[in-house]
Amino acid sequence: MPTKWPHDDTASKRAFYGDFREKSWAGVNLVRVYPPFKMYFNKKPVNGVLVHKKCAAAFQAAFSEIWEKCGHDQKQVDKSGASDYAGCFNIRKISKSDNWSNHSWACAIDLSPSTNGFNTGKGTLSSIVITAFKNQGFLWGGDYKGRTDPMHFEAVSR
Repeated sequence: MPTKWPHDDTASKRAFYGDFREKSWAGVNLVRVYPPFKMYFNKKPVNGVLVHKKCAAAFQAAFSEIWEKCGHDQKQVDKSGASDYAGCFNIRKISKSDNWSNHSWACAIDLSPSTNGFNTGKGTLSSIVITAFKNQGFLWGGDYKGRTDPMHFEAVSR
């Protein structure tokens, strides 16, 4: 059973994930998860993904499900879009907003950015990837109303 993620508002995320503005926050809360397949950032290999410790098991479970559903075949993972990593932990505001991005709490990940940008509808990620993250309770940006963001998965609730 997936963790019940905090509501997607700053107060709820700070109560659940902590305050990333505190000096010791990153050292206390961030851990690296290692997918069972290779991932690449700008075509360079990634040594794990830095995530919040409270959602690390969910990230690992999603990655493991993708690996399983792709038959333990890196080429199938590549085809699914899951190996094209575009970032997780990044303290920043949401584009054109005064609100903090969920990447600031390391509870969001972007995958396959070249074909899954803003307002590209459902994008090109395989249903294997989408289902694996949704099975862990993540919200998917392809389901957003208005401006879609199909590369984006986040461990929050509405």
